[in-house]
Amino acid sequence: MKLAAKLFLGGAAFYLLVAAVYWFMSHDEAGTTALVLTAGLSGMVGFYLLVTANRLPDQPDDRPNGEIWEADPDYGHFSPHSWAPLMVGVASAITFAGLALAAWIVAAGAVLVIMTSAYWVFEYYHGPNRQF
Repeated sequence: MKLAAKLFLGGAAFYLLVAAVYWFMSHDEAGTTALVLTAGLSGMVGFYLLVTANRLPDQPDDRPNGEIWEADPDYGHFSPHSWAPLMVGVASAITFAGLALAAWIVAAGAVLVIMTSAYWVFEYYHGPNRQF
């Protein structure tokens, strides 16, 4: 995690350097602002990773002799074949298309987004109150 923090903080310094060079060569406010904000975002992530790394014991990826099997093997459950993200995407597309077409399409799309999001959340729920 310390290596990732150093990479992000190094990226922030690099983006600031590029922003300074870009400003002196082009005097473009929009591009310079985008580069400075990119440096800020990279710096915030790097700072968070550095603070978190200092609170935790040494991770395997920070040691030169660390092994892959020492890392946390449990990354959670990921669905191998789920149609739910596609359904939420289509429902969102209908909702945003409704902004250009008609208000009733926005309302219908919002209902579809709520229904498909609920399906996605409870897709693998197994319990006494199973909904689907």
